[in-house]
Amino acid sequence: RPARGISPGNIDPMVHGGGSPTYRDPVTRRGSALTSLLCALALTALTVSIAPSGQAQPAAVGSPAAAPRVINGDTGVAGQFPYLVPLLDARTYAKEGAFQAQFCGGTLTTPTTVVTAAHCVVAEESGEVTDPSDILIGFGHDLKSPGLRVVAVSAVTPSPAYQRRSAINDVAVLTLAEPVTDVPTLLPLSPEEAAAYLTPGAVLQVAGWGNVSTDGRQFPAIFKVGNLVLFPDSTCGGGESFVLNGVKFLGFGPGDADVASMLCAAGTTAAGKRVDSCQGDSGGPVIAGTGAAARLIGIVSWGEACASDYPGVYTRVPAEYSFLAEQGAATAKPPTVAPAITVTPASGAIDVSFTAAADGGVVATFAATALDPVTGVATNCFATPAPGKSTATCSIVGLANGTAYQVTGFSGSPLGNSPVTAAVAATPVPVPVAGDIRRAKMLGGGKVRFTVTASQDNGAALTANRVVCQVPRSDRGVKAGAITDGVANLTGMRAIKYVCFVQAANEFGTDSSDAVIVKVRR
Repeated sequence: RPARGISPGNIDPMVHGGGSPTYRDPVTRRGSALTSLLCALALTALTVSIAPSGQAQPAAVGSPAAAPRVINGDTGVAGQFPYLVPLLDARTYAKEGAFQAQFCGGTLTTPTTVVTAAHCVVAEESGEVTDPSDILIGFGHDLKSPGLRVVAVSAVTPSPAYQRRSAINDVAVLTLAEPVTDVPTLLPLSPEEAAAYLTPGAVLQVAGWGNVSTDGRQFPAIFKVGNLVLFPDSTCGGGESFVLNGVKFLGFGPGDADVASMLCAAGTTAAGKRVDSCQGDSGGPVIAGTGAAARLIGIVSWGEACASDYPGVYTRVPAEYSFLAEQGAATAKPPTVAPAITVTPASGAIDVSFTAAADGGVVATFAATALDPVTGVATNCFATPAPGKSTATCSIVGLANGTAYQVTGFSGSPLGNSPVTAAVAATPVPVPVAGDIRRAKMLGGGKVRFTVTASQDNGAALTANRVVCQVPRSDRGVKAGAITDGVANLTGMRAIKYVCFVQAANEFGTDSSDAVIVKVRR
């Protein structure tokens, strides 16, 4: 099983034997003298039956590794993953620059720590740990940019539980010689959060500067991004196959993958080709969630040839959390920036939508306050973001229509609260509350009769009260019918699926009910 990267020149090339993971044959990286192979990630699609010219087909589990392959991803953009960093061989950097010197990836998890794969910094045969002076950390998305800055490393600490032959606990922490305070960090996923994030089928992203050529060695200056799906544990240590979008992947048995410390993931393109990590960025991040809810859930580790019948294998971050915390690389912090809020007046209420700031802080709860500036009375509401999400909504109720309130909000956690937002003015008004669809009856000839509950006018006469049906994800084919005595008849409907809802309006605004799916039959 090949690990996924290219080692610094000071580390000798090694090969596993027998049934344990095997590293790939040494390769010359970008035409430089870096030839020993340890870690990598490449993101370009490859049909599994095709090997690069003159190279072998994917090796069987536990056999010597096939030559490098690649997988298709999208080109990253500046600021997309600011915490993604390249590991650079210091001597090569001094002679040839960052593009030639990059050999692995990593993740900035605090201003002074980078999390990477242990096999990026540990010699396989001897177990010797790379000297900190041999590694630099780059900051920037483009390895050829003159604006790429580098920071020295003061300590290299692989997990004491790392097993070189099996790749179990494949994680290490690099301590920076100076703090980097102007780059956002990514929180490692804690054991307490694991159940919410590590659900089979969860959408993940992986990124790095790996090989992107199917018939040679071609490395991008700007990192690539691959969209992956988390496989079930039964595929990653249980030996069961898994089908993703019609593409079958084989499973790793318990003798190959350790489900306690490893995750398996892969992706597919619309054309049915496989998306996988490969040579170029071992140690790079696997990310779940977005915004303030984003977490480091995996570390690029190894695979049974790239884009093969098998998924890629990644270090399971929650299993390494104690080690990361001991090294100061998994320090949770409170939100430090106020969330963004949007307010929507309703009848006797104000709806408040929150979006947490992407400051790396943990958000457990949002809170909003509506203050009556005349009476000084404050009314609150609270919202909890779903796991993996950075947004939530709550309604401040019991307010007086026509009164102008000042609405503020903040985010909080057991560690502390964010600053309070600037006040936003909002005045509750008697907008209507739309009724609900209770029944849709097919009458034939493209006619459908809807039975609905009554809409509430909230003291202002309704100017519209109707059932609206439209084709999903389309603004064409809209049908509507007025509601009379709780019934609406819609005609001219095609024998297709519609999204239907009740829509009510008065002089103060419009409200729509929850949508229902109606499949029209002739």
